[in-house]
Amino acid sequence: MPAVIDPDGVELETICELVDLSGLRVVDVGCGEGRLSFACAREGAEVFAFDPDEDVVATARDETPRELRKRLRFEVAHAREIELPKGEFDLALFSWSL
Repeated sequence: MPAVIDPDGVELETICELVDLSGLRVVDVGCGEGRLSFACAREGAEVFAFDPDEDVVATARDETPRELRKRLRFEVAHAREIELPKGEFDLALFSWSL
């Protein structure tokens, strides 16, 4: 049985209490299947998400709701190797990626 991460949704709730995501540019490091990426995009953020696992990135791309496709970009990359432009993002998320 796969693990359920944050079944009560407190992680996103806490993020939303701390910051208004609407209009922010967010990078989701180690995005997995896009759980937080989708949630941030639903809140109005533009999200660049990446993960080194090709299979989970493929799943995230396949499961991206049509209405969020313009706000989300998923890439296969490892945090040690990717070069992110300075000043490009307002918020970085790094959840359950260790």
